[in-house]
Amino acid sequence: MNRFAIIIFSLLFLQSCRSETRISKESSKCTIDKDSALQIAFDNGYEKGLDSIKATFLNDSIWRFECILCDEDNTQRSNIMDINGFSGKVEPTNFVSISVQEYIGGRPRVYSEFPINIDQKPVMKLQSKPYLLTKFDSGRESNVTISRKNIIAFSYGFRKIGIINLDGSGFKQISDESLNPCWVNEDVIAYFKDFEHVYEYNINTMKETKITTEANAYYDFSVSPDNKWLAYLKDSPPQIQYDSLGNTNIIGRTCSSPREVDLWIMNISNPTIQKKINSISADIYDPIWTEKGDSLLFYIEDKKYFTANLEKTKVTCSQLDKLSDIKLTNYKKMKNGIFPAIKDCKIVTADYNKRTVTDILINERGRYSECVFSNDQKYLIYTKSEKKAGDTKIWILNLKK
Repeated sequence: MNRFAIIIFSLLFLQSCRSETRISKESSKCTIDKDSALQIAFDNGYEKGLDSIKATFLNDSIWRFECILCDEDNTQRSNIMDINGFSGKVEPTNFVSISVQEYIGGRPRVYSEFPINIDQKPVMKLQSKPYLLTKFDSGRESNVTISRKNIIAFSYGFRKIGIINLDGSGFKQISDESLNPCWVNEDVIAYFKDFEHVYEYNINTMKETKITTEANAYYDFSVSPDNKWLAYLKDSPPQIQYDSLGNTNIIGRTCSSPREVDLWIMNISNPTIQKKINSISADIYDPIWTEKGDSLLFYIEDKKYFTANLEKTKVTCSQLDKLSDIKLTNYKKMKNGIFPAIKDCKIVTADYNKRTVTDILINERGRYSECVFSNDQKYLIYTKSEKKAGDTKIWILNLKK
């Protein structure tokens, strides 16, 4: 071996020794591995969130664990915990939250609700675990509504509507090119079809009937429990101005301006009887009938209103003083003062009379979008997506303790 080769070999040998020494020193710096540090985090109250936990090794001494804890109500909160790799102690870490204000029709939609605080609330101990209702690849399942006979109607796939029993039996597709199913009574389902009309379907006779006569975007409608009145929203007529020469000029709304609609009711047996409820066009949404069907509740901007005496020639509305601290959507699914609600990406039972949460039904954080009780309150029906933009599926939970 010549002198030059000996020098090269010596240098490579020294570099290898230094490299092994450096790796040995780096590994000796941290005495707690990732899995052990994560278990320490769990033992100290670290909670799994909506996605997989990301682990990062910081400054050769700190294990940082991070995941999205909840992204509900347009606020994303991250669950972060730092574990000291030498001592195993929890290092001070601030929780991170990012708020995103959602605007609908150019203005924030505001809901009032009594404070739903689930801290230190008990988790209901049940005999069974949730089970997936459908086994077929139906795509997104949503608009879950349940009849008095505990039959579920829902949207799925590409604008299809089906019905199914709580145990997963009796599935049947009843319509396509349709959206927004809702039970009128225990036998009749109403839905918006072909982007033009509202139809009703009788599950006993399997007969489909069109109940509207004028094509309209019935994207937000509600049928009274006695199947007498259809409440629906209708775009307000465009504003027309005239110039100095008498020419007409139609003024369109900008993207930032709120969408203005009118609330109407139509007599289903005599569609020629249609009445406009509100006196001015405004941001109106969520028309909901009371259980007896004698009053119609709805929002104008962020305030609740109601109308009654529908037989009168002119029907007017007044601001609703009651129900000031509950969403109308939660009022609709309330049974004996109890309703299920989604809070902090969990599902809880809320008692409206006591203005408090009684139990946590689903303690595992998830992306839940709908939750209702069965008519006898023995089951919880909810939808859940495994991913942020994934398809939602229907789940059932037996509430037997």
